[in-house]
Amino acid sequence: MIQRIRESDFIRNILVLFSGSLLSQLIPFFVLPILQRYYYSPADFGFLAIFISFSELFSSVASGKLEYGIVLQSRERNAINLFFGALKIVLIVTLISCVLVLIFRNPIADYLEEPRMSNYLFLLPVYIIFFSMTDLFSYWNNRKRRFATISWAKLVQTGTSESVKLLAGVMNLGVFGLIIGRLSGFIGAVFFYIRTFLKRDSRVLKLLDNTISRETVRENKKFILFSTPSVFLGNLINVVYLQLFLVYFGEQMVGVIGVSMTYLSAGFGVVAISFSQVFYSKLAETRKKEELLHMYKRFAKNLALLALVPVVIVYLIPSSFVANLLGEKWLELMPIARIMVFWLAAWFVSSSLSFIFIRLQKQKVLLYYDLLHLLIILAGFFIGRAFSDDMESALWGFSIARFLFYIFVIGVAIHMIKHVDEKTL
Repeated sequence: MIQRIRESDFIRNILVLFSGSLLSQLIPFFVLPILQRYYYSPADFGFLAIFISFSELFSSVASGKLEYGIVLQSRERNAINLFFGALKIVLIVTLISCVLVLIFRNPIADYLEEPRMSNYLFLLPVYIIFFSMTDLFSYWNNRKRRFATISWAKLVQTGTSESVKLLAGVMNLGVFGLIIGRLSGFIGAVFFYIRTFLKRDSRVLKLLDNTISRETVRENKKFILFSTPSVFLGNLINVVYLQLFLVYFGEQMVGVIGVSMTYLSAGFGVVAISFSQVFYSKLAETRKKEELLHMYKRFAKNLALLALVPVVIVYLIPSSFVANLLGEKWLELMPIARIMVFWLAAWFVSSSLSFIFIRLQKQKVLLYYDLLHLLIILAGFFIGRAFSDDMESALWGFSIARFLFYIFVIGVAIHMIKHVDEKTL
């Protein structure tokens, strides 16, 4: 087994990313209970969840998703020029966001039903540029197969973020401390990436050319046209469902849902993020349909078995233990986590393998599925409320809808691989 790992670049790269991601997830896992018990309320975390969902609605697409194309470039010249082409787009989006925040911050806060939001939206342009740069540098290092660098960046990000949140809690800064903590993590990661880039890749700056940059952006416009709307819709879903729970059940309940997501992500996200990046790199090298199909099915099966571990753990932890550890205000944490863990398990498998759609050049189809996803969760939420006008029923309806959608996406991926024209691979 050990010899197999040594001989397999794929497994070794996953383990490198996994080790860094595990450490980066353990930091908030141990710090979060302190923040919950002593410094921040469920309402504070609810506000943070809404701020993050709204900010990432734009920051996640500010680059036009051109980072996906960086990994696929065979020539160094094209890769670095695409990188800087995407960075130019990020800067333009950031400038536009500055103007929009100045003009519309109060109407946005009213729409989100969070009056305090107008005081924090000035941080949106900063969030956009540093979130986007973190993504760009991550995919640049993915192309270089520097998975240890990505792991260290994740560690810097979470270490900085949680340290600032803890310090802000001691200083009694309230929800502002949570937001600054989140933002400081991205800033720390970007400075780490820049330092590494200048140390190892500064020579490629000589290859920069505005004409080539425009050409590579044009050649990869499919990511702008299809991946960008798809990712935007995916993040819009987060905004919509948090707004639904905010309107019907209050900010405190949104906070409990958001914190539940944080804990569950420590179990699922650490593997999903690590696996998906290495999987995408592996997909770029695969040219045979049979090999793609075998690889997808094998990893889907293994990931599904792995997803059972957090599900079992969540159901074994008694609610009374959490209440004693975090305080009575967090008594609803485990019941909510037990409902959400099923769709997150399906998400874990689907998202870990989601780059298959880009490899098959099916970004346009994925856009339609994201529209379907939005409609399904809306239906699930309101059907749940129709059975019983309480939060638990709405959450069950929402969770079942998302679970079924992710299972559907996995089946669609297998169908597409079977019917893809091998000449297009």
